[in-house]
Amino acid sequence: MKLKMMATTVAFLSSLFSWNKLPVVEGKLSLSEDENSQLETKLGAKTAQEAIDAINKEIAQITANKKDNEDLTAANKELETVKAEVQKMLEATNLSEEEKEELVTAKGEGNAALTAQLQALKKAQLNQDALIAKLLKDPEGDSPEEIIKRNAKNMTHSATHLFASGKNYDAFEKRGWNQRLRDGGMKATDFNADGTVPLLQDDVAHFVRENPQALESLFNDFAELPSQWSRRSGVLDRVATGTIIPAEIVQGRKKGWAPKNNFKISAEERRVWRKKIDITFDGYELQQIENTWIRNYNKEGSHPWKMSFIGFLLTELVKQQKLDDRRAQINGIFAPTPDGDGISGAAVNSQDGLRYLWHHYRDISKKYRAFNLGEPTKANIVDYIKAAIELIPEEDRNQSGMEIQLSSEVLQWYREKAGIVYQMHKTQNEGTMVYGLNHPIDYPNFMFQELKDQTKTKFIGFVKSTNVEILDYNTSEKGKFTVSHEKRDTHIFADYRLGIGFIFVGTEVLPGEPAEFERQVIWSNDMPVFDAAVSAPVFDDKTGIVKLHYNHLKVEDAWVTDIASIKDVTAGQIVKITGNTAMLAAKNVKKNAALLLTADFDLSSGGTLTMYVQADLKLKELSRTAAPAVSASVTDGEFIGSVIDATSINEFFYTGAANGTLTEILNGVDGKEITIYGNETALITFTVPAIAGNVSVATSAVLASKADFIVLVRVEGVWTEVSRTIA
Repeated sequence: MKLKMMATTVAFLSSLFSWNKLPVVEGKLSLSEDENSQLETKLGAKTAQEAIDAINKEIAQITANKKDNEDLTAANKELETVKAEVQKMLEATNLSEEEKEELVTAKGEGNAALTAQLQALKKAQLNQDALIAKLLKDPEGDSPEEIIKRNAKNMTHSATHLFASGKNYDAFEKRGWNQRLRDGGMKATDFNADGTVPLLQDDVAHFVRENPQALESLFNDFAELPSQWSRRSGVLDRVATGTIIPAEIVQGRKKGWAPKNNFKISAEERRVWRKKIDITFDGYELQQIENTWIRNYNKEGSHPWKMSFIGFLLTELVKQQKLDDRRAQINGIFAPTPDGDGISGAAVNSQDGLRYLWHHYRDISKKYRAFNLGEPTKANIVDYIKAAIELIPEEDRNQSGMEIQLSSEVLQWYREKAGIVYQMHKTQNEGTMVYGLNHPIDYPNFMFQELKDQTKTKFIGFVKSTNVEILDYNTSEKGKFTVSHEKRDTHIFADYRLGIGFIFVGTEVLPGEPAEFERQVIWSNDMPVFDAAVSAPVFDDKTGIVKLHYNHLKVEDAWVTDIASIKDVTAGQIVKITGNTAMLAAKNVKKNAALLLTADFDLSSGGTLTMYVQADLKLKELSRTAAPAVSASVTDGEFIGSVIDATSINEFFYTGAANGTLTEILNGVDGKEITIYGNETALITFTVPAIAGNVSVATSAVLASKADFIVLVRVEGVWTEVSRTIA
């Protein structure tokens, strides 16, 4: 008897006991007392019994399948016999073909002998169909569906390779991670052992060469950015698109030559930003990733190549990279990080994102004019959107493929208010009226483009979807992870390029040019694009000159120079400089001829200096604070019930008056990480248990104080434990 699902275990037993064939007695594996003793010594009593039970289960399945196949053969013979008998009887009737068909359809009514044969035929067909359905339902060996689901009990491995793949990175030799998945109970790999990390390094390089298209596809997903936006690859650094805008050319016919062909060419430049991933793991951290791989075996599914440890490792890195890049593509404000080790820049400061571009083109370069509509509110939002659309020139607002970029909060305002106006009930049984269409009332060519990362703002932008362009250089460069090792640490790094931009924004009319040259193709309200608390870091280059990229800058801890000049400002700007109490020594923004301050401003106070850029580009002080802003308590993250909403909060603090237990985590996106803390009141606990399809934890986490917490990350819709700290 040849087993498939337990082939590896059977091979191990055959080698251990020198079996030529499997000893099966009365449908079960038969081991002598000596063999039982040896097996328990090798594997432990519990594991040995589990292996025997699994083998017996497969033997029973094979026996049942053999019987089903024999029954199917008999059913086929019976069916053929009855068919032949029915055909013989029909031929003896001297009926036409139509009459024969009618007789068969009517089940032989009026002809007892033929009726009996037809009923026997139907019964034989039903028996055959049932047996075929049963055989099709039973999985056999490593079906593609079972492999993708990573049903470990239904896997077949060869004697030398995981999944019998033949790939070097799936080999068992010297690769403890592959052996551990095969055997299920082996101890974690010692990644500090000699030769382990160099082998891992070679495997990563081989894996990337073997799976370039899969990795490119993974990177090219752009992490849930709207599919309606344009995309361009092959951008090495910058790309410019030229647009020709003609003035009117037609005139009445008359004698003589009178040329009338004024036109203007406007170019819009977009760029990719050079990014990198630098990661250092110690042996313990690699073991934690290995544990996750074993525990969540192919939990995310979809691509068989993810099943190897190398693919899983790279995929986990890419998940966080995609989340970081999605946020940066929307919220990014570029801040150059100084060269040198030990200084890490934030992902959101690795590039300029879409929101920054709106801010730059409206408030800095003034390439388009905003609508002066005041502030949108829950009460006026429907009329507000309608008024904004009707301010867009008619030829533009009638185009197809237009979109309205707005936050989730403002979109929800519209749905609630429009539901009352439009009388669209969410369901027949609910009293709450919610507008469910993805476009404003009466303007189906404008779709709502909800930007989940656009938070704490009432800014609303209008643009043609294809005018927003995502740019990269070469997806293959993103998959070229390099692994190196130093002492006990493993280093993984990669370099790539990514950006976003508007293909065309608008043109400014110069003196003497026709009015037709004034053109803009993006529009917005005049609300702040960013919340007032948003700032960009600025690092000290020791020159004392700050180059303004965003109008609110915060100096970093290592700042050691007085600021004597602020460059790249625009008349009318409000400029803020926030200090840092962690500075090693007091440094100042200096009062001078270009910085019109009441006195030097001490950056080490942590306060904020606010200035106005005059027409002569000198900065005049408007106000200052002498201490950091008082941070509001994280009330948004406080909860008293059993349900958590992870839409926009990352930290949650239980404030209930009695012991509580989590029942569900709502919303959130894959890759998001949240932390749940216990109650600061003694003797009140909050328990985070495993919840099918929602929360995956090894054991329930009982948080008995505010010092206790558990960290969860969302993977394929399930919040999975990363770590916990229980005092």
